[in-house]
Amino acid sequence: VEGSTSFALMAAISDRLFLDDLCPPLQQRLLDVFQRLADDPNAQCQELDLDIQDFEVGYSLSTEGRELRLRIVYPFLSEVWHNGSGTLFEHEFDQSHVRRIDFHDDDGEMTLGADAAALALDHNLRQKYARSIASLRVLLLIGPLVMRLDDLRSAIFRADEEAKKVLPGDAAARIANARGPVKEMMRIRVRRMETCWIVSKPDRVVVIFSVHVEDRVDIALGRAFCQEFAEINRRPADCAPPCSFSEPRDVPADLRGTPLLEVPNVGFLALTLTEQVVRNASKERLYALARPVMTWRNFFHFHLKHAKSYLHSRIRRRIDQFSQQLARARRPPKKDKEKVRRLANGKEFSPQPRAASSNLDSAGAWAVANLVAATRMQACARGGQSGVVGRQSSASVAQDAWGAAKPAQFVEGGRFRRRAGGTCRLRRIR
Repeated sequence: VEGSTSFALMAAISDRLFLDDLCPPLQQRLLDVFQRLADDPNAQCQELDLDIQDFEVGYSLSTEGRELRLRIVYPFLSEVWHNGSGTLFEHEFDQSHVRRIDFHDDDGEMTLGADAAALALDHNLRQKYARSIASLRVLLLIGPLVMRLDDLRSAIFRADEEAKKVLPGDAAARIANARGPVKEMMRIRVRRMETCWIVSKPDRVVVIFSVHVEDRVDIALGRAFCQEFAEINRRPADCAPPCSFSEPRDVPADLRGTPLLEVPNVGFLALTLTEQVVRNASKERLYALARPVMTWRNFFHFHLKHAKSYLHSRIRRRIDQFSQQLARARRPPKKDKEKVRRLANGKEFSPQPRAASSNLDSAGAWAVANLVAATRMQACARGGQSGVVGRQSSASVAQDAWGAAKPAQFVEGGRFRRRAGGTCRLRRIR
């Protein structure tokens, strides 16, 4: 694509966001060139080197003097061009303004030349050709179906004219002869993994698509969409053609015995155009009938992407709601009730509050330790025992020493605490 200007232009009006038949970036660039030449007839065309990819068809726009050159690249151009698209192109474009310069069957390339100076003189003419050139992709796709619908319309016209002349006895045979032989089934490769079959019958034309998607996630969504699309179109309607869908293992009856190049992973979709819709139809009416049928894949991908976007938005919304519920799923604090703790086995207990104690300095701690040691030595000398201190005497002496020295919390790596009851001995908690 040419520079940042083309990127901004394609971002502003992207044909991938709308179900339109034309390519808006290409149409806008053509109109800009025509308008510049209309403002200054003696000016030359601005140098262009613009590449645009419109789904499966690629465009390359360039200039040569006062002529625009458009190179069209479509891998399966030869299949559609020789089956009706070439005739449709000759009918759509006037050779005096737009002409075919080069055509390559093997490479799938075609080059067109447009007289920009002549088109710039007439406002309506340049609007028409800018729109026609921008919708070349659709023109290439609908050519084969338009040709078969035209054949069906001609057969119906001949049958109706013959029915006015024949007698009631042999009317059926003569009407069938007037219709002529039924054309053979046409197989067109429209994309790399997809094929289109156009089946002609005496009173209708059946178009069968093989639907294939690249993403594995899209297979289930695409199959559900095709099933619902076929189910909706089964209801009687004046504007919607009958539709049927079959899975890959159930090949349609019209294709049984026909070799398949690739087996689609979504399935087969068949659209039927009966003789009622083409009877006495004009050329524009045939175009209008073939256009939504042959561009059905664009419609399919448009809704498939929107369905995925809708599902993702719902998932994100549900996840946000679930996160909010988890954030609110906390036990409310118990008001006006004593704090209760639980053991490992689930039994509740209430912890006893600890008595506040004051710290002693190192001198006081050493005094308490020396006093306790001296008391033990005096008791041993009086009792004649070595290393044994009476419980009551040592407890009373220690209690007096504790009261004199103020209870200590930390003493040289250990902690002394007064036991509950007030008359027990000092103990060191390691």
